[in-house]
Parts: sequence; structure tokens; C-alpha cells
Amino acid sequence: MSFKNFRNLFQIAAMVSAALLVLSGCASDPNKIGVTNPNQPGPAAGRAVGGAVGGVVGNTAGFVAGVGEGAAAVTGKVFNTRTHVVRQWQYVTTSDGRTIQVPVDIVVDENGVPLKSAPAPKAKEEADHESLSGKAKEK
Repeated sequence: MSFKNFRNLFQIAAMVSAALLVLSGCASDPNKIGVTNPNQPGPAAGRAVGGAVGGVVGNTAGFVAGVGEGAAAVTGKVFNTRTHVVRQWQYVTTSDGRTIQVPVDIVVDENGVPLKSAPAPKAKEEADHESLSGKAKEK
């Protein structure tokens, strides 16, 4: 679209808006004496359209605010800093007889209670697994 088309479109939109404003009336309180009669079709239609538009816009704004707050709450859970790590040291004797200190990190909550983690997978013996080379593949 060229600039002339945008200018024409703007002029048409301005004229339609002005016509709707004139036809719908300007009275805002039916009990207040104003320039327009609220019982006429123009002001009555203006109130009906205004109420419908206000309801739709209000609900849309509420929906957007609710989605924003929900997204913020979920994002906040990702950055939960109410836990911290406590390091304890254990003495372990190695196979050659030396005694060394080994750190053990424990994740605790905000009250200092250790959080339970999933158990570590147990190591399986190599005898339980068959080799996948040679004749074992042919079975």
C-alpha cells in the first residue's frame, strides 16, 4: 500500500469514529440531565456497545494478566534458592591402608532437613552380561 492509501484509510477511520461518536451520544449517567436523551436509540446503543466492549476488554486484560502471573510463578520455581548444600567429611580407609577424608555433599532444605534423592544405580557384575562379540551374537 502506498502512503496515499494509508492517508485515505486514516481519513475514513476518522470519519467513521466521528459518526459513531455523534450517533451514540455523550451521556454517561442516565439520572443526570445532559445534552442527549438516554432513552433515544443513539445513547442506548452507545451504552450497550460500551458495556459489551468493556466486558470483552476487561476479560482479555484479566486473561493476559493471569497468564503473565502464572508464567512468572512457574519460572520462579526453576530458580528456587531455598535449598543449599552441606558438605560433611568422612574418613575412608583405602585398599593400601591409607586413611583419607572424602567430602560428602548433602542437599538440605531451608530448615536444614536433608532432601531425599533417588538411589544410585547398583553396579552389576560383569559375569551377568554376555559378550556381544563372536559366537554370542549368533545365539
